Amino acid sequence: MQVGLIGIGRMGRELARRLRDHVELTIFDRDAAFLATMQNELGIPAAASIDEIAAIGTVVLAVPDPEVINCIKDFNQLKAPITVINIATNVAKHVLEETAVPPVRCIGVKFVGQAGEMALGLDPVVVIDSQPAELVPIAREIFAAVGQVIVGKADIVSLVNNIAGEKALEAAVHIEESLRQQGITDPAIVKSAIRMVAAGILKAYADQNLGPFARQIVRAVRAKMKK
Repeated sequence: MQVGLIGIGRMGRELARRLRDHVELTIFDRDAAFLATMQNELGIPAAASIDEIAAIGTVVLAVPDPEVINCIKDFNQLKAPITVINIATNVAKHVLEETAVPPVRCIGVKFVGQAGEMALGLDPVVVIDSQPAELVPIAREIFAAVGQVIVGKADIVSLVNNIAGEKALEAAVHIEESLRQQGITDPAIVKSAIRMVAAGILKAYADQNLGPFARQIVRAVRAKMKK
C-alpha cells in the first residue's frame, strides 16, 4: 500500500520508522531543509510538494492541530479523491467532517501513547474512529505495524492523554517538592527519583507487576480514596 506522511516531528519520525517496512511510504514537510535531513536520516523517499504527496491518495497527517485544517483545505482545492488520516489528538471528528469537501475523506486515528516511549520500543494503543466505516480497513492495515488497534471513538484519546499527562506531572512536581522539604535538592537525585523510581513503579503498576510492598501501598491509597 502506498501511503504519504506529512509532518516528521517527534511523533512523525517515530511513525515513519514503524511504517517504512510495512507500507510504501513517502514523507513530506513544508520545511524543505528539514525534509532533506529527515529523508537522509530515515532512508525514506520524500515528496517535493503537497500536491505530489496528495497524489498518493492516502495521506497521514502528523502535524500540529492548526496545520491539520490547513492541509485538508489544500487537499480540497485539488478536487481529487484523497483519504486523509489525522493523528493530531486534539482535532475532533466533527472538525474533520466540517473541513473536508468530497471527494476528500477523513478519519481520525489517535494514540494512547507518547513519542518518547514509542522511540524506546513501547507500543501505543491506536484508536481508530468507527466512522466513516469504509475507511476503517485502510486505517487498520496501516496502523497494524504501530500498536494495538482498537476501533471506537478516537476523540476519547484527548481526554485519556490529558488526564494521564496532568496526573503524571502533578506527581512529578509533588515528588520534587516533597524531596525539597526533606532537604534533598541534588538535581541528579531528584531526576532519578522521578525518571527511574516513580516512572518504573508506574510501569510496573500498569503491567500488574508490583512487588508486595508496592501492592500494600496501592491498597492503602485505594482505601484512602474511598473515604
